[in-house]
Amino acid sequence: MDASATGTGHVVHINRQIPPLAHTSIYLWHKYWSRKTWNVVGKYIKAYCPEGGIVFDPFAGSGITAMEALKNGRKAIVCDLVPIATEITRLTIKPVNEVHLYEAYKRVEEKVRDKIKDLYLTKCRKCRKEIVFDCAIWKGDQCLEIRYQSCPHCGDRQEKDCKLAGYDKDLLQKIEKKSIKEWYPTNPFYYPDGRPFKEKQQYESVDELFTKRNLQALAWLIEAIEEEPKRDLRDFLKIGFSSMTHLCTKMMPVRPTRPFSSVWNEHSYWSADVFMELNVWDRFENTISGRQGLLKAKAESNKIFKDFKIASSFKQVLSGKANVYIYNGSCLDLMQKIPEGAVDYIFTDPPYDASIQFGELSYMWVSWLKMNTDYIEKLVANEIVRNERQHKDFNSYYALLSNSFQKMFNVLKPEHYLTLTFHNPTFKVRNATIRAGVFAGFEFQKVHHQELARPSAKSLLQPFGAAQGDFYLRFNKPKSAVSKPEEIDEVRFENIVVETTIALLAERAEPTPYTIIINYIDPVLAKHGYFGSLRTGLDINTVLKKHVDKEFVLLHAKLGGAEGKLWWFKDTSIVPRLNEIPLTERVEQTIYRKLYQRGRVTFTEIWDAVSTEFPNSLTSDSTSIKDALNIYARKVSGGYWLLKPEIQQRVNQHSEIIAILAIIGNEKGHDIWIGKREQRERDSGLVSKGKTLKEYMTLKQLKVDNASNQSVIENIDLIWIKGKEIKAIFEVESTTTMTSALMRGSNVYQRVDKFMVLPEEREGQLRNKLTSPLFKDHFENENWQLIYFDTLRDAYVKQKAKTDIYSLINKKTGTSKNRAVSSTHIQRQLF
Repeated sequence: MDASATGTGHVVHINRQIPPLAHTSIYLWHKYWSRKTWNVVGKYIKAYCPEGGIVFDPFAGSGITAMEALKNGRKAIVCDLVPIATEITRLTIKPVNEVHLYEAYKRVEEKVRDKIKDLYLTKCRKCRKEIVFDCAIWKGDQCLEIRYQSCPHCGDRQEKDCKLAGYDKDLLQKIEKKSIKEWYPTNPFYYPDGRPFKEKQQYESVDELFTKRNLQALAWLIEAIEEEPKRDLRDFLKIGFSSMTHLCTKMMPVRPTRPFSSVWNEHSYWSADVFMELNVWDRFENTISGRQGLLKAKAESNKIFKDFKIASSFKQVLSGKANVYIYNGSCLDLMQKIPEGAVDYIFTDPPYDASIQFGELSYMWVSWLKMNTDYIEKLVANEIVRNERQHKDFNSYYALLSNSFQKMFNVLKPEHYLTLTFHNPTFKVRNATIRAGVFAGFEFQKVHHQELARPSAKSLLQPFGAAQGDFYLRFNKPKSAVSKPEEIDEVRFENIVVETTIALLAERAEPTPYTIIINYIDPVLAKHGYFGSLRTGLDINTVLKKHVDKEFVLLHAKLGGAEGKLWWFKDTSIVPRLNEIPLTERVEQTIYRKLYQRGRVTFTEIWDAVSTEFPNSLTSDSTSIKDALNIYARKVSGGYWLLKPEIQQRVNQHSEIIAILAIIGNEKGHDIWIGKREQRERDSGLVSKGKTLKEYMTLKQLKVDNASNQSVIENIDLIWIKGKEIKAIFEVESTTTMTSALMRGSNVYQRVDKFMVLPEEREGQLRNKLTSPLFKDHFENENWQLIYFDTLRDAYVKQKAKTDIYSLINKKTGTSKNRAVSSTHIQRQLF
């Protein structure tokens, strides 16, 4: 069984992060909001839905749940109120002959390509020949410049500050004077009672989102598509059209690093101060035959979904006559019709408060595809969202959300699972969501944190920030009713938050980001009937702030180039059991071990190995994983990482260093003890005599008076002994955890000389370790000194057994200047 999983009956629970994989063309060909990572969704479906079972998603969006269910041998019933969402799902799954689709595209091309391109004519600034430009830059109603990537005649490129010439201005005037005869949508951004859309800004209607030039081009294009005689092919061309319309609006900001492309990066019909007017035909051509275009998506999806049948009713899926049912409409209405206990698993990502107004933001696409009959009225009546323009405040939203939970509870089989994904950082919304599930009858079991594919180091270092990433909320439908949670007083709430934070920090054994703390505390609170905050307003943030400089302190830290604060104990003596090795070092060792075992790895493989070995509270963020990977490996082509050759060289020198220290100690009249794990190693390098390290020992048993825990000190790399007293210990750390060495050494009396022997290149790691209060305390107060590999090796070459160890402390040879590497010196360097 996976070390990060726990079994309940036939279910093996997911308790670890799943490294997100990149989306392929079937997930990218049409924009939609809040798209979840496909492989993560697939893992959940495989874990919680039996093979051949039915997965239900009442808020399906662009259909990833349906696709992953089918790909993994399950059936699916999915629903969404927005018709463009269900059409994306349907046409991703529905097979189409790629040749026929391309031929249909060519028929459109033959009709309108040339006249659309004529709208974007200019003259090459170098050879003066007529060409088609890629985009124009506007500020308000003024066109400032045009851009083209490469003149087909001379190769000239203009990506900035190419002002309009006389013929450019003449063409614009001609377009502005000519009326558009073809149909285009003029749908206003208003509700039937006259209230404006919540996400309306300066534009009054759909047509105002476009320049006159692009509106004319789109009108010609949709007219030509509508003339396609075959309905299926027409549907695919129309959805291809909608996939690029937003790219042709005034909502495309100019990006300094991308001179010829842009994105709709706001959840509103916003107005960019300076915007990019993109060539409509180029966008359509790219959306059909480009790298992430429809043809490539269908080539992929045809192979995956060719044998699946799309049902005309959910009953066909329930009876096994079809594989997937896609319903456009209210999920509440659909669930009212589905029989009780009909589905095996629910995976869904419902709307959260007012975060994304899916209905409003889809209106542009819906309008162009003429799906807007009663659309606005349906949003007002059925959309589960907070939107005061629809007369829905938070209470209305919560009532609708609660209704959906009650109906999900009804359609799910007993003792089966609901997984809810969540990406809203506010406690109020997350608490309302959990409460709605619990009061519907579900048993709330776990909040699992799934890190974003690209986490922000800055956000991790905010001492009182918001939770980051996606949350996967696991609910179970119990066989019998569960008791409803009770409200708990503020004192108990505060105690739970403080005690849970202490337990988390003790287990991780290192200063920890705030976002990891709150992700860990929330499910613990939920088990006690809390949902992150009390009705009185007391929340995790308030409690932790109150306990700064009591149990906790905030420590300055650097991560991924950002600076901020991490949480740690003010006094570790309050901790009954503190893990000896910091999580960071445990992660480093896992990374080194995987590199050594496999030789070549991807970052995803490393992330997967780390999250499997360190689940739940021990989850490490990907920024820290990448930092550790950079210590031991170098990146090569193909996204792979290889173990650095110098790391392997240092590993090979480990036994050589121990043998040198044994020879020097023996010369000084000391008895020699070598750690049990090292005794089987053979000497090498400068002292290669073909002997095992055990042969360098002068003692068969270790019996000393100035140390405790015999079984622990027997594993110290090398010990110099006089009579029954340890005179010096040496820990040779070529790659292994420095903290482990300190912990072993802490069993030897404080006044005994202790030496950590490191490769020169690990000095940076030592500096980082010394920022940890736990490490610094042991290093400074237990008489540790530092000796470098090459310094020792160079001295041994010259002086052999007569080498004076104490003259080498904190010194580096070679091109580096000799300098003391005290923790105080290092702290000054860092801060």
